[in-house]
Amino acid sequence: MTNSDCVQNKLVWWALPLVFLASGILSLPAGATQITYQAYQPVEEWQFTVSPYIWGAGVRGDVGHRSTGTQFMKADFSDIAHTLDVAVMGLAEARKGPYSLLVDLMYIDTTTKNSLPNGATSRLKVDNQTFSGFFGGGYTLLESNGSRLDATGGIRVWYSNTTLKFQGGYADGISGSDSATWVDGVAGLRGHYALTPTIWLSSWGLAGGGQSRFDWDAAALVGWEFTPGFSAVAGYRAMGVDYRHNGFVYDVVQQGPILGISGTF
Repeated sequence: MTNSDCVQNKLVWWALPLVFLASGILSLPAGATQITYQAYQPVEEWQFTVSPYIWGAGVRGDVGHRSTGTQFMKADFSDIAHTLDVAVMGLAEARKGPYSLLVDLMYIDTTTKNSLPNGATSRLKVDNQTFSGFFGGGYTLLESNGSRLDATGGIRVWYSNTTLKFQGGYADGISGSDSATWVDGVAGLRGHYALTPTIWLSSWGLAGGGQSRFDWDAAALVGWEFTPGFSAVAGYRAMGVDYRHNGFVYDVVQQGPILGISGTF
């Protein structure tokens, strides 16, 4: 896959939730947008939402450092049983009126073994631990009948530790480990769309950069409020980053289904 194909795929993933959000806004009854601007009544009390999730994330991309060079790694969703050690995420939101404060934390620990190209007899074992934390805020642009569209922005902090080890063949035993921490600025849209009083859709699309070349995050969720204030949530999330510095490379896309609970207080 060429670099242009990779960039195109990333942009498509980032755009999908925005299409979803736009479709929801356009499907509101005629005049709903106008009513939003003229009749929006901010909530006076703080409202808090906490949402822990399990993420069945597959991983695909290039990782490397100076001692071993850059290598390709992959662990698709079908490989999760023997490659994914830990993958958890959690979101927290504090909202008052049109303003919101957001925290989104993610940790993933994977171990993959991949064959090297061109008929090489060595295999590559990659142990990777990655933490990502988004800290930001939002402002409601549109709101009507339990549905809303927010502009969102903030910073995303990354930490990645990668150990590469060659097994078998001419490179048997060669290994190296390195880690890096970096910060990006990201911005985009978040939306919540009420299908019924108890069924809702949620989505976001964020993109940006800073110390990385490109940083993006997209998700689409469906929730069922099984009791007042608490919802069971399922969906799909994809996020990627392309960071390169002093021989350290982390150009990876993580994507897969998510399951969790959302509680509002």
